Amino acid sequence: MSKASNSTLFFYQGDKLFTVKEGGKGRTIVRNAEQPLAELSTDDTKAGGPLATDQMGSVLAVQGSVKQIE
Repeated sequence: MSKASNSTLFFYQGDKLFTVKEGGKGRTIVRNAEQPLAELSTDDTKAGGPLATDQMGSVLAVQGSVKQIE
């Protein structure tokens, strides 16, 4: 028996967010030491891209994010 899950799972490496899974979709953050560099989608939505960050490493925006419209 399969049950649809609408929960969100957060995965960390140390104290840094690494992956977010929500249902069948997932996003992974690519980092260089302390600085987040890009967000990659693990599904077919084509969401994600390079990240615009401030000097503290906070993500301000995802650059060039393109979502596929079906």
